[in-house]
Amino acid sequence: MELIIDPAGSALTDANASIEAIRALGFVIAASIDGNRTLTPLEKVAMHPSVAPHSGYNKDSQTFLFKALHSWFRSNLTQSPFGISSCIGNGKRLSWLPIDTTTATKRGKIGTNGHLVSREFVKGNKIIIMTQVGKQMVARSSGTLEQAYIKIHRCQYSYFYLLSPLRSVSIEKCKNITVVLGPVEVAIMISGCENITVIAPCGRIVIGNSSLCTLNLLTPCRPLLLPGCEAISLGPYNTFYPKLEDHMKKVMIPATINLWDQPVMAGHDTHGESSSTWFLLPPTDFAQFIIPFEMEGKTTSIPFPLPSAYKKALDVKNKEYKQWLKSVNESTQDVEKKQSFQALVEQQFQEWLAETGHKKEIDAIVQHIDGKFKFDSKR
Repeated sequence: MELIIDPAGSALTDANASIEAIRALGFVIAASIDGNRTLTPLEKVAMHPSVAPHSGYNKDSQTFLFKALHSWFRSNLTQSPFGISSCIGNGKRLSWLPIDTTTATKRGKIGTNGHLVSREFVKGNKIIIMTQVGKQMVARSSGTLEQAYIKIHRCQYSYFYLLSPLRSVSIEKCKNITVVLGPVEVAIMISGCENITVIAPCGRIVIGNSSLCTLNLLTPCRPLLLPGCEAISLGPYNTFYPKLEDHMKKVMIPATINLWDQPVMAGHDTHGESSSTWFLLPPTDFAQFIIPFEMEGKTTSIPFPLPSAYKKALDVKNKEYKQWLKSVNESTQDVEKKQSFQALVEQQFQEWLAETGHKKEIDAIVQHIDGKFKFDSKR
């Protein structure tokens, strides 16, 4: 705190601090005068008539006596009521997970402190924590998600569709999950993860101590790879949903620049580790990710033009698929043979779902489409 005192003071004990200095402290210290029900700028709390005698505020000189100010801080500083620990201890549980009575899988926990944060202080303070979600799907687009800090922790074999404009996202110690995000204003942080897929437009992305991860990105900043990364696959953004462009405008993420393929390696031996740390997704392995939920909106395609090699590979796959459908339709006019062929294809598809473990994902999608879990723009 010595950095904020007025250098004109003759000694630390009688030094003064200006209102501007206290206002600057407000960037790292939040304040409240009503029991943490709402936040108030730090300098206004320190100047409040009931607080001024303790904070050392002098109305005539409009400065604070440093000794009194320091004592006031020491007596009143507490853990942030809007932090992770407070959210876990005092947060409200969200019923976003289906109750699965067919398996003994432990149900994960999702909670938020959103009910404690006033509207004007949502940015940086509203938190949603998703922890220990296993073999389940979370699909949501809601006001509760908007401008929230999302923490996904110790989840595995699950799918997350969080399709709202978000403040920031942290994914920690997760395995075998797929995360599809709405536009993330500040940053996505990934740490201690294995075999996860993240699809998102974001201001920035940072990944460390993770392996076998696939990142499909739309970002104006170069991805930052910290030490401990191995086999990180980087690909261009490959999906869309109807409200995507509206959400991108809300968090000011442009669709005109994408530096997904220009990572920065921090703390690495860039001459010896780059080949094993990251690679660009081969165009032949690129595919569009389809979000299987209906929403209102005007976005009908990926908002950023795909690199030519990836667009060409996608066009080839689409052409092959259309040619296959045409060949099937023209192969026979016999109704019974067509029905038999369709039954064979469906049988093989079901077998593939069972072998790959995707059947539970399909079942969860069907639950959402049937209306058990709807996208809600108000909650």
